[in-house]
Amino acid sequence: MVVAVLSGVALVVANVAGVLLITKYLENRIDDQLIGISRPLSESSPSGFGPRPGRFRGLGPDQIMYVYHADGTLDTARSTPVDDTRPAADLPASAAGRPYTVSSAAGSDWRVLTVDIGDTGERALVGYSLVEVEQTTEQLVLIDAGVLLLVLTALGFGAAFVVRIGLRPLTAMEAVAADISGGNLSGRVPDTDPHTEPGRLGLALNAMLTRIEGEVEARTASEQKLRQFVADASHELRTPLTSIRGWAELYRRGGAPPGPQLDETMARIEAESARMAVLVEDLLRLARMDQQRTLDLRRVDLLEIAADTIRDAHARMPGRQVLLAGLGDDDFFEPATVLGDDHGLRQVATNLVANALHHTPPGTTVTVRVGLSTGDDGHPVAVLEVCDDGPGVPAEHAERIFERLYRADSSRSRTKGGGSGLGLAIVAAIVRGHGGDVVLRETPGGGATFRVELPAVGDAA
Repeated sequence: MVVAVLSGVALVVANVAGVLLITKYLENRIDDQLIGISRPLSESSPSGFGPRPGRFRGLGPDQIMYVYHADGTLDTARSTPVDDTRPAADLPASAAGRPYTVSSAAGSDWRVLTVDIGDTGERALVGYSLVEVEQTTEQLVLIDAGVLLLVLTALGFGAAFVVRIGLRPLTAMEAVAADISGGNLSGRVPDTDPHTEPGRLGLALNAMLTRIEGEVEARTASEQKLRQFVADASHELRTPLTSIRGWAELYRRGGAPPGPQLDETMARIEAESARMAVLVEDLLRLARMDQQRTLDLRRVDLLEIAADTIRDAHARMPGRQVLLAGLGDDDFFEPATVLGDDHGLRQVATNLVANALHHTPPGTTVTVRVGLSTGDDGHPVAVLEVCDDGPGVPAEHAERIFERLYRADSSRSRTKGGGSGLGLAIVAAIVRGHGGDVVLRETPGGGATFRVELPAVGDAA
């Protein structure tokens, strides 16, 4: 609508300017003809020069010539007859020598010019009717009005059609926005020309929707994990609390008299309390890791940590076989130095070895490998691997093995040494806090291999 109005105003202005220019041009043509006719009259000539009687009686109805004597009276013999369609025969007060416009009694306009006839003292008034100019102007106005109406109509329909085509992407965006307000974040604006403003807007909107959808999905997944974590943590804490309460009620009711039975009751209460304290400590450790506190970084040798971890494992479980080896299955041990937190990295090694010993049957060999390798980005990495030749981890559990409070064997009894499901989660959190990565792989020949990769530092670091 706005385009049509602006276009109409522009066309009206152009047509008005055209009509005025045409009218002025026609008047100038008539002025030139008047000057051409009057030039012989104004030139000096012998006495008696001038229009002869009856010379101008044959002029057309659109032409006039009035001749005046020196005293200002009209010479009717040499002048065009006067009637209502022609201007009055009154001689102007002064002869300016320039064309001007006068009107007749009938209302028609004439373009006239007054000149002196030689040096005789007589004057002549010559004129042309402007009727044809006015008719031409009126005809031109009618033509312009008709053309203007047709052009505006065509322009209106054309502009509406073009605008409708141009607004199709915006209409699609409106539909997508309405769909999003209904809760569907998977909708996208159809691909358009990126060189146009709607096209660039569509690309920006699609990018925004992709990011929003990802953020919403991440938040939903986080909320789901949080609810699952709270449920699992509550369940884990409820188990020792229920046991402690049961043994305490047994003692209160006299079911545990002094002696060996009472000692067993107190021992069970102490064991369950210790287990609950370990679980709470692990939860607090994970919470502190989530806060991304600054680590106490120093040069740490993974080979030394691996050796200490193996000695501790032999002390706790002397009947199990835990070996130390290099990455190349030989006796060559390559120092692997990283910049990290000594206590946290020791807990990584301890948790991985304890996990391997806990979830493999007796007689299974656990091997800790340490060495240097090259990461995917081409930079050197320090590697700590804990391998076993046990039954391994089923494929359906491998993707979730590092989740908090997740157990691959959900049927394992808590009272038979089942873990809390936080050990591997703590490992993943510590490793990622050091800028490294931990992955689970299948050991060749059977078993599970947990591989930790950390950025290595050289002697000059």
